Amino acid sequence: MLQGMLQRTCLAVVSTAQTLIVRDKHAFNRAVLKPKVRCHFPKPMEVKRINVHGWDARMSTPEGRRVLMNRILKGRHNLSH
Repeated sequence: MLQGMLQRTCLAVVSTAQTLIVRDKHAFNRAVLKPKVRCHFPKPMEVKRINVHGWDARMSTPEGRRVLMNRILKGRHNLSH
């Protein structure tokens, strides 16, 4: 009886640890978080907007990563341009 309870406890701990590892690995994964691109041929001002406020610009600085994490935590559907 004690051995069965110990096995169930170990399985629960392992599954929880695996879940935490998966969550940490996908924290800033672009394929998981970034939605589809709006347009294949952006206009010049859209290119500028994407270069200034886009995913790569946000990820390139610590402040930008903070902005993305705040939007993730708030549950925003679109994280950046």
